[in-house]
Amino acid sequence: MPIHRPTVRTVFVHGRGRSGARAWPLLAAQENPDHVFLERTCPADQPERDADRVIDALCGRGHVVAHSYGAITAMLAAQRRPDRLRSLVLIEPACFDVARGGRYVERHISALAPVFAVADDPQVGGREFLERFAAGMGTPAPELDPETCDEVAARMRATPAPWEISLRTDTPSLVPTLVITGDRWPVYAEVASALAARGAERLVLSGAGHRPQDTEETLTAIRRFQGEHSD
Repeated sequence: MPIHRPTVRTVFVHGRGRSGARAWPLLAAQENPDHVFLERTCPADQPERDADRVIDALCGRGHVVAHSYGAITAMLAAQRRPDRLRSLVLIEPACFDVARGGRYVERHISALAPVFAVADDPQVGGREFLERFAAGMGTPAPELDPETCDEVAARMRATPAPWEISLRTDTPSLVPTLVITGDRWPVYAEVASALAARGAERLVLSGAGHRPQDTEETLTAIRRFQGEHSD
């Protein structure tokens, strides 16, 4: 008789931009039935709520991979139910609460706190809000049509500021954790260093930018790490 092997799922949590499989094109192309790409079901991401959705999506003990803002959701899931996670992979994590006091984290918060402060101000239009956000990030404002501009701005305005969500710094001691960053944004490297100091494995990919998940190197690292924590 064939040996029945229980399904082990990997749940992927998107960042602020695209959600679902659209946020993970290389991984989605594999068409792996055990890959679950979390979809955005409300106008904005809410990590406190979405953490429970991640746990439910695992349907047992599985792996969680998250990018940028989604790493907050993933860490909350790991903290709530470490018994349900075999491994945790955080890519360019915006988990700024674990690195408070760091030079780049505090600079980042100082630049973006005034932007979030006007999130509820009706006098600040969608385009202006995105321009202010881009300026705080030190990047060019996105070139979007008015409808898309208002849609993206509305989603970001309704999303809690990442540094306002409390996270435990000992998550790597609860769940085996791999943190992957590019080499462009020191604020994410500072978060990665804080997690590495608590036991996480760290991988830096030169030239990967803010989306290392779009590289074969990241896919290889994820497969290797999950294989090491498959039991």
